[in-house]
Amino acid sequence: MKFPVRTAAVSFLAVFSILITLNPLLSGSQKQLPSYYQKIKDLTARIEPEIVAIRRDIHAHPELAFQEYRTAGIVADYFQKLGLEVRTGIGGTGVLGVLKGGLPGPVLAMRGDMDALAITEETDLPFASREKIMVNGKETGLMHACGHDIHTSLLLGVAAVLSQIKNQVPGTILFVAQPAEEWGDGADKMLRDGVFRNYRPEAIFAFHVDDTLKAGYVHYVPGYSGANCDTFFLTIHSEGCHGAAPDQCVDPILVGSQVVLALQAMISREINVHDHTVITVGYFHAGTATNIIPDKAELRATIRSYGDEQRARLKEKITRTIAGICQSHGASYDLNYQFGTPSLYNHPELLKAILPSVERVLGGKDRLIEDRPEMGGEDFSYFAREIPAVMLGLGVVPPHLEKTSVHSPTFIADEQAIGLGIRLMSCLLMDYASQPAGRRVKDFKK
Repeated sequence: MKFPVRTAAVSFLAVFSILITLNPLLSGSQKQLPSYYQKIKDLTARIEPEIVAIRRDIHAHPELAFQEYRTAGIVADYFQKLGLEVRTGIGGTGVLGVLKGGLPGPVLAMRGDMDALAITEETDLPFASREKIMVNGKETGLMHACGHDIHTSLLLGVAAVLSQIKNQVPGTILFVAQPAEEWGDGADKMLRDGVFRNYRPEAIFAFHVDDTLKAGYVHYVPGYSGANCDTFFLTIHSEGCHGAAPDQCVDPILVGSQVVLALQAMISREINVHDHTVITVGYFHAGTATNIIPDKAELRATIRSYGDEQRARLKEKITRTIAGICQSHGASYDLNYQFGTPSLYNHPELLKAILPSVERVLGGKDRLIEDRPEMGGEDFSYFAREIPAVMLGLGVVPPHLEKTSVHSPTFIADEQAIGLGIRLMSCLLMDYASQPAGRRVKDFKK
C-alpha cells in the first residue's frame, strides 16, 4: 500500500480544516464582523459610566405620566449636546432626537419611555427614590419600578455612540423619548401630535427590562407578545330593600355574582381554546350592612386578548352576556366598555432580520431566549400598528437574585445590562440600516 504520504496529507488537511472551523481567529469569522462593531464596543465602554450616572439620577427623581418635565429636559439637553436635531413637547412631554448619518440609507427609530409609578420604593440603593406625591388624598412614593429609567438611559447611550460614528451611519436614526407608557396612551399621543411628521421610519425598535433573565440574556417573542388591555365598568341598579324581604327588590349582588361566573363560563365554552383570553373582575363593590340589599353593585374588569378581531368579538359576547343576565332578573344597568392599549405585535420578518445581530453581540444563540406571549400591556403597540416594530426583553436580574419583579417596591436591576443594551441596539441599528433596500422589511402603511 503506497498511500501513507497521501493519507498523512489528507489527515493534516482534515485536522487543519477542523481547527479553522473551530477557531474564529484562524477562520477569520471575527474579520467578517463590520469594523464598527469594535468601535461601538470601545465607545460604549467610554460612555457607560456617564450613562449609568444619568440612570441613577433619573431613578432618584421619578415623574408620573405626562409630568416628566425634568426627565424630558435631561433627554433634550443631552440630545442637543450630541448635535442632534431636537423637538420637544410632543404629545405632552415627549422628545424626539434626529441623527442624520453620513451615508445613504433608511429612516429607523428607537423608543425609550420615561414615566414612573406611584409606588414607594423599598430598596436600599444609594440612589433610591425619596419623591412623594398625593394620590386619592394619601401620600405615596414615586418609583421607576418598571425600568423606564433604564430604557431612557439606553436611548441616550445609543444616541451618544452612533453620533460619534455618524459619518458611518446609513440614513437617519430617530430617538423617541416617550411619556406615559404606564397610562397606556403616551405613544398614541405622540403619534397624534406628529412625532413622525417630518421623518417616517421604516422600522422601530425598543427594549423592555426582563425581570426573569440575568444580564447578558435577551428574550424575544415573534408575533403577538403583549395583549389588548380593555376594560368594562358595570353598575347594576336596584331599588334596594331589607335583607329579610329579598322579594321586594332586585338583588344586585346576586346579579353581579352571576355575571362574574357567566363570564368565566363564556371563556371556556364560547372562545376558541387557541384564542388566548383572560377576563378578570378585579373590583366588585356593593352594600354597607349585613341586612340590607343595596341599591347598586359596581363591577370593573380587565379583558386581555390578542388582535383586533378577538377584542371586537369579546366586546359583543360580554355585552350580550351582561344584558341577558340583567334582563332575566329585571335589573337595569349601565355598562361602559372601553378599548385600551392594543396588543403588541413583533413583526416576524423584522425580528428574523435582526436576530443575527443580537446573537453576534451576545456571543451565542444560547443567550437568546424565545419566549411565549404575555397578557401584559405595552403601549409600544401603537407604534407597531403604524410601522414594523420589534421589542426585545433585556435581562436585568442581579447576580445575587433569582428574579426581580417589575411593578414592585423592591425592584432592582443589574446595571451591567446598560452597556450591553447600548452595544446591542447600536450594532442592530447599524446592521439593519446597512442592508440593501430590497432585503429590508417593507413598511405596511405608506
